[in-house]
Amino acid sequence: MPKKNITRREALKLIGSSAVAALLSPTRTTLARLPLPPEPADNTTIKDAILTGRAIHTVSFYKEPTTSAEHLATRRRDEGFRILGLVRAPYSAHNDLWYRTDLGYAHSAWVLPIHIYPPQPFIQNVGEWGFWGQISQVYTEARVAPSLQAARKYRFYGDTVYHVVEAVKDEEGNGWYKVVDDYPPKTISYQWILARDVRRIPRAEMAPIHPFAGDKHIEVDLSNQVLTCYEGNTLVFTTQVASGAGSEHATPKGEKCVILKQASRHMSNVPYPGGPETPPDDIFDLPGIPWNLFFDLEGRAIHGTYWHNDFGIPRSHGCLNVPCEAARWLYRWVYPIGGFEDDFIQSNCQVGTPIHIF
Repeated sequence: MPKKNITRREALKLIGSSAVAALLSPTRTTLARLPLPPEPADNTTIKDAILTGRAIHTVSFYKEPTTSAEHLATRRRDEGFRILGLVRAPYSAHNDLWYRTDLGYAHSAWVLPIHIYPPQPFIQNVGEWGFWGQISQVYTEARVAPSLQAARKYRFYGDTVYHVVEAVKDEEGNGWYKVVDDYPPKTISYQWILARDVRRIPRAEMAPIHPFAGDKHIEVDLSNQVLTCYEGNTLVFTTQVASGAGSEHATPKGEKCVILKQASRHMSNVPYPGGPETPPDDIFDLPGIPWNLFFDLEGRAIHGTYWHNDFGIPRSHGCLNVPCEAARWLYRWVYPIGGFEDDFIQSNCQVGTPIHIF
């Protein structure tokens, strides 16, 4: 990707230098350990969620898991439906996953599986630092002010993650959460979302996995589009990836490591004040990307993906796309280990989990 188009890569370089300065600053130590509000009494777990599909693009449903079967229904972008089960049946060379739904069978490529949770009580006191929130509906509208009449800035999709920093009620009694939006990279802005559409992520769901295991390392096989995690010689996790789509977007091979972890990241190549003046041909603007593991200063990362569900084939701008639940597991498993209330966790190749891409 030409440098003038790589605003997210420039952003990571800025974050990296800022992170180093922050690590040397006594202010960061204080801010990173501020008191949190108590956990909600009815804090929900994934067992309480209803697995739901969101149509990423137009999705067709069939009587059987094949496009030659009777067509039963169609759903348009951002419409939701219940997922009842998973089925493997021929479709494409790299993706044979179908969903059995309440409307029939749909191929997985343009269906995002998300978790719909019952609404939590409104958390009026978010504490000095706030908390990590997960969108718990098919989507919610992010607005410029805490009002249903305020202008919409973005649409936040189910299972994306945000740092909640403030809570208010409007004149009609609706609870709203103020969330951090870290793009453009030289400023921090904020959006407001309805509290009833947000689930507070409990500490247990971000706790380290096997924190004392030795020789953790990741291998990424680009030929087969597979990522595998090892502890010594023991395979502990594997998932399909969607790597860079080639040419200037190719995912680079070689020895890498986790140099920065972020639970939430807004990635975009939309021009911003002070950035590139010429917009790229392939615009993307993606707030709330969850569970990011950056492995180079060009801005490439392993991260959760909500704009497609078609892994096993190159299709990214150089990152390694993985399903959101896989990304959460990886975020918890890799080194470095950070605090629950850290917006980012800086590392280097002496500490960060090695990643061998071949």
